[in-house]
Amino acid sequence: MSLYQLLTTEKKLRMMWKVEKDGKASYLVGAAHFFPYSFKKSLSPYINNAETVLLEGPLDEANMNKVIEQGTGGNENNNSSLNGLLDDNAINQINRLEYILPSPSYYGTFMMTYGGQSRNDLLYNQIKDKKPWMAFFSIWFYFRARNGWRYTMDVDALNIAKEKGKEVHFLEKIDEQIEALNGIPVERIVNFLKITNKWDKYGRRYVKYYLKGDIKGLLSGANDFPTYCDSIIDKRDPVLYERMKPFLEKGNALALVGVTHINGIREMLIKDGYTVNEMA
Repeated sequence: MSLYQLLTTEKKLRMMWKVEKDGKASYLVGAAHFFPYSFKKSLSPYINNAETVLLEGPLDEANMNKVIEQGTGGNENNNSSLNGLLDDNAINQINRLEYILPSPSYYGTFMMTYGGQSRNDLLYNQIKDKKPWMAFFSIWFYFRARNGWRYTMDVDALNIAKEKGKEVHFLEKIDEQIEALNGIPVERIVNFLKITNKWDKYGRRYVKYYLKGDIKGLLSGANDFPTYCDSIIDKRDPVLYERMKPFLEKGNALALVGVTHINGIREMLIKDGYTVNEMA
């Protein structure tokens, strides 16, 4: 392995499948929404050759601000925030992650939003009044960004598609995505926030299997992750598939959906007569 290969933040994308039926071929990517390595060099030629690029949902500032607004505001549900749901040990673990936070950056939807609070507040105090899913994502993305997870495949793909003048379609509206987030069971979020001391190990495992293109290995360790649930996966898989189908039938499309959607969508593709082959 060369020194460049050791030092570069670019990696080869292996979570990718060729989808074909009736002589019409497209490509399906299991996207890493947030990752310590970039896949722009892998994505660029496929986007360049595609007629249409499909992404899960809109990424513009107005829609991102809507997610922040929905995630930081209260609602009528009893579980409208984390306040009172975590014991002292879990709170202490969260606070030990670090007190002072970086400024919000790209993917600001889930990065820390201060809401007028002092940056010197304890970490838990900055998230306890947010909706549970926003509190979790704020902590998770902050923690991962602090450890070098600064690349977002969806944003990279969108920017490349725009640069190349490609047609871009979003498979969901932001309100649908917010509804799915509101459906994440609070107990899953609470349980994951109780094991912040294991997050490093969890992240390393995810990176290992993603870079290998081993979706079976990756998903075998995803059971504890808050979004690995019906609201985010099972209920959305059929929606994402039905909305990408017209583009797949036409062919020459590149679809990026979260990697945890791949198994469900692949099963539906095969059932509908498509061949689905892993890219080497």
